[in-house]
Amino acid sequence: MDRPTKPTDTTPGYWPARLELRFARRGDGTAAVLRRHVGPLRVQRMFYPEGPRCCHALLLHPPAGIAGGDRLAIEVVVEAASHALLTTPGATKWYRTGNADEARQDLTLSVADDACLEWLPQESILFDGARAVQWTDISLEPRAAMFGWDIVQLGRLAAGEHWLHGSWRQQLILRRGGKLVWRERAELDAAAAARASVLALAGHDVFATAWACSPRLTTDVAAALAAARATVAAHDLEAQGLACGISWLSAPAELLIIRVLAHDAQTLRGLLEALWHTLRPWVAGIPAVRPRIWHT
Repeated sequence: MDRPTKPTDTTPGYWPARLELRFARRGDGTAAVLRRHVGPLRVQRMFYPEGPRCCHALLLHPPAGIAGGDRLAIEVVVEAASHALLTTPGATKWYRTGNADEARQDLTLSVADDACLEWLPQESILFDGARAVQWTDISLEPRAAMFGWDIVQLGRLAAGEHWLHGSWRQQLILRRGGKLVWRERAELDAAAAARASVLALAGHDVFATAWACSPRLTTDVAAALAAARATVAAHDLEAQGLACGISWLSAPAELLIIRVLAHDAQTLRGLLEALWHTLRPWVAGIPAVRPRIWHT
């Protein structure tokens, strides 16, 4: 799959939106030293519920959805010894495309040595007829830390609408110290047999991938894996219609991967949040503090 081009102010027929954020250490805390946006992508405000060390940022897309032909680009840089947590106030909605081009979103996330980024957006919802592409490119320095997730829901399930037409294309690339250590591609058509196959989605309409990496994880991988698996075991997966797998990619990746399948996004997010709560001390060295927006 060709890499999506970044939107420009002059791209004909598209609604371009771009957001650039840079976080840096200032004294004993983290500050947003760059906030630049073009079009309807911006940060509502910065929060410090944990004190100055970790900056919580709330990303907004005021149109509330991504339509066919739209091009969104988000670029986040976390400089050395700083810590940022980014989330969204609600789900990202991918609207029906119709005869328009595919909608695209580019995510470029860069984390320096001794810095930490937590990328915790709420789910992406594909409306019936949506044709969407998402590209995520992550660059981590050798001593960088990150916990991130990506959640996709096929259809407006709460409204009884299923995803019967359209396509979802996704690619995730992660580099450590400039070396490619993880790359995944997903290409899913709404009518694909993979949706029902036990080797793929097994009839689930919600799926997620989460990843965790940090020098702290490498000091006791066995204990971190045991804690994560205990968290999963504490959930009644069968009763909740969940399936979950956790694996460790050894050096040079040194990356913990979590996969989850579910029938609704709220149940899936509950499990992922519990895993984040368990693993955050291994990733960031501090206990989890739930973002304020998640309480609304």
